[in-house]
Amino acid sequence: MSYRERVIKAIKDHCPAFVRLGFRLLSLISYNEYSGVIGNRSASDNGKYLSAVRGALKSYSKFSNFKRHPFYRQVLEHITKELGEDYLKIVMEENPQFLEDPVLMGLRRNDDVGNPIKYTYPQVGEISPTTLRYIKVASDLQIHFGDDLGSDIVEIGCGYGGQFLVLDQLFEINRYKMFDLPLVCELISKVIESYTINGSYCTTTLNQYQPGKVDLVISNYAFSELPRKIQLMYVKKVLSKSSKGYLTMNSGKRRGVSEAFRKLSLKELKEVLPDCEVIEEHPLSSPFNYIILWGHQR
Repeated sequence: MSYRERVIKAIKDHCPAFVRLGFRLLSLISYNEYSGVIGNRSASDNGKYLSAVRGALKSYSKFSNFKRHPFYRQVLEHITKELGEDYLKIVMEENPQFLEDPVLMGLRRNDDVGNPIKYTYPQVGEISPTTLRYIKVASDLQIHFGDDLGSDIVEIGCGYGGQFLVLDQLFEINRYKMFDLPLVCELISKVIESYTINGSYCTTTLNQYQPGKVDLVISNYAFSELPRKIQLMYVKKVLSKSSKGYLTMNSGKRRGVSEAFRKLSLKELKEVLPDCEVIEEHPLSSPFNYIILWGHQR
C-alpha cells in the first residue's frame, strides 16, 4: 500500500481530528489539476476534485471506491444521513410508489458503482443519502412537470451521472445530454457504461454544444456555482432554449456576495429568465438555497 493510499485509509477510518490532519497531509502530497483558466473555473474546478476524477479513470481499484475519496466528497457524496432522512420523508409523502419494489430495486443500483457511504433507513433498507436526494429531485420533477418530462433533457453539472440513472428508471427518457468538465464527462461515461439503461445519453461541454430546442433543463447546484460569464453563456445557449427548467441554486440571494464572487444575482436571473418562479428548497440544505422553475404546472 502506497503512502497516499495509507493516508486515504486513515482519513476514512479514524476520528474527526485525525480526518482533518489526514486531509491536509493528502492535500500536500496530491497534485492539482484544473480545467479552466483562473477566472473561468466553476466551484468544483478546485484542483483537487479533478485529480480524484483522473485517479478513478486511470485505476480500476480507485474507480471502484471513487465515491469515498476525500477530494471527491468535497464536491459530491457528502450528504448526511439526517438530510437523507428528510429527502426520504418527502418522497414517502409525495411519490411513495418510487419507494416500492421493483422500482426501488432499480433505483438502488445507483449505489452499485463507486462504493458510496450508505446508511440503513427503516423504510427502505440500506441506501446512500445521495441516491435519496436524486429520488427526491425526481419526485419534484414529477410534481411540477408531470409524468412526461419531454424528449430532450439536459443537465448542467452531472457528477457521475447519478441523477440520470435515477430518472432513467422512473421516466421515459429519449435523449439526455449532460454538461460537465471534459474529464468529468469521461467519468460519467465510464459509470453509465457499467449499466444497461432504458434511454440514451451523451456528454458534452458548453463549448462543444450546438444550441437547439430543449424540453427540460436540470441543475443540482452546479449552474449556481459557475462564474457569471459562464452562467450567461448557459442562459444564451441552453436555458433560453428550454421550455421547462428546474435549477437548485446556492448563489444569488445574498446581497453583495454574488457580485463579489462574480455570479448572477437572483434579480438578474429573473431578468434573463422572465417566466421563472422562485420557490423554497425543501428541505433547506443551506440557508440561502432556493429553486428556480419555469414551464411548470402552477
